[in-house]
Amino acid sequence: MTGAAVLTSPQQPLRLTEVDLQSPSRGEVTIEIGASGVCHSDISVFNKTLPHPLPVVLGHEGAGTVVEVGDSVTDVAPGDRVVLSWLAQCGTCFYCSHAQPQLCETAGVAFAKGALLDGTTRYSLGGEPVYQMAGLGTFSQRCVVPAGAAVKIPDSIPFSSAALLGCGVLTGFGAAVNTAGIRVGDTVVVIGCGGVGLNAVQGARIAGASTVIAIDMHQERLDLAVKLGATEVLQPSDRTVKAVRALTGGRGADHVLEVVGRQETVRDAVKMTRRGGQVVLVGAAGDDVNLTVPAFTGVVMTEKIIRGSLYGSSDIKRDVPRLVRLYEKGVLKLDELVTETFEFDKVNDAVDYCASEKGARAVVVF
Repeated sequence: MTGAAVLTSPQQPLRLTEVDLQSPSRGEVTIEIGASGVCHSDISVFNKTLPHPLPVVLGHEGAGTVVEVGDSVTDVAPGDRVVLSWLAQCGTCFYCSHAQPQLCETAGVAFAKGALLDGTTRYSLGGEPVYQMAGLGTFSQRCVVPAGAAVKIPDSIPFSSAALLGCGVLTGFGAAVNTAGIRVGDTVVVIGCGGVGLNAVQGARIAGASTVIAIDMHQERLDLAVKLGATEVLQPSDRTVKAVRALTGGRGADHVLEVVGRQETVRDAVKMTRRGGQVVLVGAAGDDVNLTVPAFTGVVMTEKIIRGSLYGSSDIKRDVPRLVRLYEKGVLKLDELVTETFEFDKVNDAVDYCASEKGARAVVVF
């Protein structure tokens, strides 16, 4: 048995209850959660923007300690501190073997089902299965996950900060560095400065961008964006596109990262991008958000690149250690991203905090 916060009905408070937790099967590990970030994707499942089978234990951005391992697990052992990845990259499928592990076929199927790699869940309640968001379910005291989803980290990183590596940091930083390939001297716009967008700002700064324009409705987030590397900040208005062009020599930016997932911000991202530049779509938009760009005059004549970024195009085994080293050198800021913490019994307050778009990241601590 373990304590968990279960979503049984959309837009209803999470139910704090004891659920049955099976022991890890072959290739799996049991994790005692130390901290779990609350990501906007949790809210998207909560409010049905992202479809998901119910009941489900939400949470996919966590860190903790390995307490039990199944057969054939060699990379981690009981007592190891780990950060959890919501995409347990298998390393052998077509995409993993073609240097695109973020598109892993095995992990993608499990993610959609709210299950582990074998298509089943380790949680149950009253004999009925309880699903695990993204194959994790970190709004719980313990969870069983694929061993490939657990990446060892040193004791130097507090769990509350390390948890963010598993989603917000990898997604935002990776979108800037891996997907966009920002280079020294580039001009960059980041639309949306929540937990993911702020890490896109950090990634742009670390990659050497000369101009980083952060756009968000909330002044609190813009102030934090400046501390993390933004050189200019804007609050959205009907003049935002013109303001961006004025700050980029009249041409538009080399790279525009859209981290909101709304129709108007996707539209403006394309307009803010210079000819020959690129738009990187990161936000978890609903199916009603679409691209409407004229093929010839909008793309061919401008040579604009419009591409998506899933999980920051990250290879978790490569990128988590890199981010840890940047944190230890003081280059990557993690502690500053934790703007509010909540005890586990206040997890519904943490969800409300995230939904209100306050601060950077709410973290549930255990």
